[in-house]
Amino acid sequence: MEQIIDVNSIKIWTETFGNYNGKAIILISGAMAPGIFWDKTFCNELAKSGYFVIRFDNRDIGFSTHFEPCRPNSSIQMPYSIGDMVEDVYGILKYYNINKANIVGHSLGCTIAQLFAIKYTEETGNLFLISSPIIATGKNKYVETDEKIKEKMWAILMSNKMYQDYERGKNEYFRIWKYLNGKWHFDENMAEEYTKRLYKTEYIEPAWNHTKVQENIKDIFMELNNLNKKIHFIYGEIDYLPSNLESIKVLVKSLKNADLEIIPNGGHMFFNKNIWEDIIRIFKEKLL
Repeated sequence: MEQIIDVNSIKIWTETFGNYNGKAIILISGAMAPGIFWDKTFCNELAKSGYFVIRFDNRDIGFSTHFEPCRPNSSIQMPYSIGDMVEDVYGILKYYNINKANIVGHSLGCTIAQLFAIKYTEETGNLFLISSPIIATGKNKYVETDEKIKEKMWAILMSNKMYQDYERGKNEYFRIWKYLNGKWHFDENMAEEYTKRLYKTEYIEPAWNHTKVQENIKDIFMELNNLNKKIHFIYGEIDYLPSNLESIKVLVKSLKNADLEIIPNGGHMFFNKNIWEDIIRIFKEKLL
């Protein structure tokens, strides 16, 4: 069921799957990613297993409330903080009268998920972090991504001409989606549905606010290490966007209650039904 709800004085688009009385799972998307990032088959499979699943559009994306972008060299100040995005998750759970949920994030959504789990520990079940940035540094020495890989990645990511017309702009996005899909077959039908949603709700430009909101986040290593929750990292073998697999391995090894599942040949995004089937398998093995 889709509905737009009032949360923290803004509008948030939500869609739910499964039995309202089941254990809850809330899915938090990444920067400039609408809630439909979470494949509907994935959501339905979790629902069939008895879970009540919520996916939603973060503020500033999709059918949720948008804000004036904090562009470089403009006088516009950031209209919200990462803490506000954490409170959005809490507000959604309260709207649905959920006292405890498994918290699942992807990319920026992982940052929100980790900060949520630290602040709202009692409301957090398992913590699933897919393609997570590293905001828990501690004394770890992380592995730098090869400069040639970074140069190629950013050349592709920055190549989008940001056409406002879908027919002109879709190939610009498809080139990026193919790269971020890793070595898996690229499902153009999935990519088309996803990209059309962006064009339906967005003025096409860089995700200024979703990028800016990630700046100056404090090191949470101590809090994450002391979190009395299962922390499940899922990371693509060739995902270099937020971090890299070798650094995630260092982080997981340093945490008391974390484990890691690797998606072979996987990248940062998942335009392939078989990738989602693999993620479904991981969830069914790890969920309580």
